[in-house]
Amino acid sequence: MENEESEVENPLTAMVDYLRVSFKTHDVNLILEQVVHLKRDFMQEKETGFYGYVGTLQLDYIKVFYSNPDDSRGILVEMSGKGCRQFESFLRARNKTWFDFFQDCIEYKGSFTRFDVALDDTKTYFSVPFLLEKIKRAELVTRFKRMDYNGSFDIGEEKEGGTTLYFGSKKSDAYLCFYEKDHEQARKYERDVEEYEAWNRYELRLKDDRSQVAIETLIKEQDLRYIALSIVNNYIRFVDQDKQENKKYWRTSDFWQDFIGNVSKLRLYQKPEDDFYEKTVNWLAQSCAPSMKMMHEYDMASGNQQLSDMVLTAEMSERHQKMLDVHLAKTTDMVC
Repeated sequence: MENEESEVENPLTAMVDYLRVSFKTHDVNLILEQVVHLKRDFMQEKETGFYGYVGTLQLDYIKVFYSNPDDSRGILVEMSGKGCRQFESFLRARNKTWFDFFQDCIEYKGSFTRFDVALDDTKTYFSVPFLLEKIKRAELVTRFKRMDYNGSFDIGEEKEGGTTLYFGSKKSDAYLCFYEKDHEQARKYERDVEEYEAWNRYELRLKDDRSQVAIETLIKEQDLRYIALSIVNNYIRFVDQDKQENKKYWRTSDFWQDFIGNVSKLRLYQKPEDDFYEKTVNWLAQSCAPSMKMMHEYDMASGNQQLSDMVLTAEMSERHQKMLDVHLAKTTDMVC
C-alpha cells in the first residue's frame, strides 16, 4: 500500500473510513504502545466514555475507550473517517501501513466490530440517479431485502440536488451507501456544484464477523478484492432486461462490469492529514477572532493593552495544554 503517484491519479480510490476494534485486556498502556503506537502524554484523558466504557484517551478524532477491571468489555479503539486520515499521518511517521496496524491488532487478539471502506470515484462509471432509474425498472439483482433512497431539488435554481441510495439495513452486518459526493460538498460549503468535478462515493460498512473476516483477508491478500468484490458484487448487480430469461440470468450491464472489473484492482490508498483539532481552530477564527479584533482596535485607539493582558493572565486547562503540545509537536514525536 504505497502512496504511489499512479494511485493518486487513479480515478477510483479506496480508503479506510471508520474503524472499531476491541481488546479483552485492560492494559491501556499495552494497547497504546504496541498497537496504536501513540504516546499517552499527547492524549487527553476523560473520565467518561461511550458504549458502556468508563473512560477515554483521545487525540482529536482517535479514541481509546477503557472499562473497569471487572468489565469484560476491555478496551475499544475507535477512529472516525477524520481519525483514519489523522492516524495515517502516524503510520507514515513510522513508515508503516494499515496492514501493519491490522496485523498488530490480530497479534493482540483484537476483534474488529466495525470496518468501513470508502470508494471515491472521480471517473463516475455511472450516475447515482441513473442507478435509481435502473432499480425502478427492476434491473437490479440483489440479496438485500430493502433499499432506500433520498434526493433534493433546488427550487430557486430549478435543478436536481444530490441523490443517495442505501442498500440493506444499518442494523445488518453489511450495508452499502452510494451518493453524489460533489453535491454533498457543494451543500456543505455553500458553493455551486458546478465548481466541483464529478465525484461519486460508495461506502461499504461491515460489522462484527463480516468486518473480522474482511480484515483477516486484507492482511493475507493486501488488496481490496474481498471488500470490493465479495461485498459489492456479492450483494448487488445491475443487469439489462431480457423478458425471455429468468431475472437472475439477465446479462450484467456493461457499465457495472466495467466498474467491478476496476474495483478488483484497487489497493488501499492513504491520504494522511496532519491537522489536529482543526475544528477548534476554526471555531476560534469564526467565533472569537471578531471580538479579539474589536478589543485590539480599542487598545490601539485608546493606548490600552487589555487584550494582551487578558491573554497573558489567562490560565490554560490541562485540555488546552495537551492541544498545544500536539500543535507544537512533530508527528514523529507522538509515535512510539
